[in-house]
Order: sequence, then structure tokens, then C-alpha cells
Amino acid sequence: MMLVRGSLDKYDRETSQHIVAYLDILGIAARMKEGYDRQKLAMNKLHNLYTFSMDISREIKMEGYRDIQFKIFSDNIIIVKKLSEQFDKRLLDIRALLSCVSNFQCLAVSDSVGWLVRGGITIGELFVDETMVWGEALLKAYDLESNSAIYPRILLDSKLLQHIGSDEELTEFVQQDFDNLHYLNYLYIQHFGGQFLKNGFQMMLDELNGRYSERIYQKLCWHMNYVNRELDKKNEKKDKKCRLRIESLHEEARN
Repeated sequence: MMLVRGSLDKYDRETSQHIVAYLDILGIAARMKEGYDRQKLAMNKLHNLYTFSMDISREIKMEGYRDIQFKIFSDNIIIVKKLSEQFDKRLLDIRALLSCVSNFQCLAVSDSVGWLVRGGITIGELFVDETMVWGEALLKAYDLESNSAIYPRILLDSKLLQHIGSDEELTEFVQQDFDNLHYLNYLYIQHFGGQFLKNGFQMMLDELNGRYSERIYQKLCWHMNYVNRELDKKNEKKDKKCRLRIESLHEEARN
């Protein structure tokens, strides 16, 4: 125990099992260095993205959804939920978190914001309160985002996949990529959203105004191909003509 300014701290904080998502919004650092008006617009977009995601969390009538916690620092967003010790309830906790992160990513890439998101989700030990976030689960989720994700995808680690594999409905949130890594299929929750996604993609291209490196071009292409595949799979009449398109990097260079 420790006495701090007359208050006794029992040192009784401890970690517990959580599902943890660590997200990074691509390009925020560059937006912070732009002129005042553009920097102000980016800051308010990010604030609204967080606020609207919280509003959706309150509106959705899903068990465990309201217990999800958000932490935001600049372009880094942490979304966490404590896991039940009961296996059936634990699956509901996982579903709630995956749905919440999917809503966040859907909103980010749509014409409400027009930004790409990268990240990682894992299960592990974590402590979180109003002051701090601590634990190996945070480190693992961060490592997935910073060292493995590369593209605008949210990777799912092996511990999480083991839980998901026991529930047929949860597997709809999972896709395996060309490099055999598994990522969050966030468009699973969205229907008739083709026009919003198409408009959001155009916002990304307009912001770049044709000035992007090969690395940025690869990220845009990954997002474009993922969205088009999902729209094809859904085959919803309203979305049949809504496909993303980008000129090749060499075409852009010539124009």
C-alpha cells in the first residue's frame, strides 16, 4: 500500500482477460502538418468519427455493447471489452467488439469521413481505467498494427481466431488474405452501402489529388479490391453499379 496526499492506495489493481483492438488512421500525421483550415477539418473529422461510433454503440441493442470502452490519442484508437469467464457469454463479448470495430471502420471509409484504417485485434491480459491502459494484450494488438498489417486491414491474432472458430456466425467476420494472415471482414455488417463506399473512396483520391507514392497506391488498391469483392459477394441490386476504381500509378504519373 502507498499513502498519496493523504489517500491510501491499496495497490489492488490487476489485469484481466480483454479483447483489445488497436487502430491507426492512416495519414493523420500528414494532415496535422497541413495548413490551419485543413488541419482543423481533420481534427474535427476524427472527433466526430469517435463520437458517432460511441453513439452507434449506445443505440445498438446487443448484449455487452454498452460495456465497450474507447480510448483515443491523436491517430491511435483503442477499443476494449472485458471478457466473461463463461464461454457462451465470452463469444457474445467477442461479437460485440467485432461489431463495434466494424461499425467504426465502415464509418471511416464511407463518405462521412473518407479515411483508411489499419489495426490489430487480440485477446489477453489488460488493465484499463480513466487514467491508463496497461497489459500484454495492448502490446500484441499494437504489434499487429505496426509490424504486420501494412495494408488498411485489421488483423486478427491466433488467440482470437481460436475462439471465433467455435462459432459459425463469428466466422463471417474473418477473411484470409493473400499472405495467409486473417483480417476483420468489416463489410459483413453493411448492406446497400455501395454508394457511400464509392463516394468515400473518391474523397480519398480527391484529398491526395493524384500525388501519392507507390506505398500509398498499394494501400488504396488493397482497399479498392476488398470493397469490390465484398460488393460482388453481396450482389445487392442497389449496389450493382457501385464499384471502386483507380487509375494505375503510371497513368496518374502521365496526367
